Amino acid sequence: MTRNLSFLTTAFSLIVLGFFCSNLMASDWDKKTEFTINQPVSIPGHVVLSAGTYVIKRLDAVNSVVRILDKTETKVYATLFTIPDIVMNPPDKPMFTFQEMPEGALPALKSWYYPGSDTAYEFVN
Repeated sequence: MTRNLSFLTTAFSLIVLGFFCSNLMASDWDKKTEFTINQPVSIPGHVVLSAGTYVIKRLDAVNSVVRILDKTETKVYATLFTIPDIVMNPPDKPMFTFQEMPEGALPALKSWYYPGSDTAYEFVN
């Protein structure tokens, strides 16, 4: 009887621990990143983001589709296809690169790097 109770207690503990750990890591799959810009920036699809705070995240773990939203995640500014790009030295903080643009044009987002990830997301125009 004690052996069965011990087994059930251990099994229950492992199930609860597994559930708790999966919840802790659940937000990492989408690579949600909050970022702030201090000037207007263009993104593919002829959308201009004004100065402010935004959120970028993947839509799912399989496809390379990302979404840019407002800080509260209630307004979608763009849903973008990306091309995965292998990163030799992953950055330790979120990073964006910009396309070279003609003088006088708004800076244009080119790619997004998630901290510690060996894959960057280059935006498709």
